Amino acid sequence: MCLSCPNARRSAVHLPRLTTARNQALTELELPKRDREALPRLQLTALTDFVAELDELIKGIRTTTSDEEIGNRHG
Repeated sequence: MCLSCPNARRSAVHLPRLTTARNQALTELELPKRDREALPRLQLTALTDFVAELDELIKGIRTTTSDEEIGNRHG
């Protein structure tokens, strides 16, 4: 799934995969300092940006899902 394409459809169905990808990236970033420093600087930057982007997507999906649930209860 493309994370930056404006036409990419993201819904609650994608939440488990997005969460897994985020957790895997965080695992690399949370390595002990000595191991983390062995990674190339650009890779660390890319992982950090990837986690931030996934956090935004996950938050957006959860917000949309919550809003839809509230709308369904009142509609």
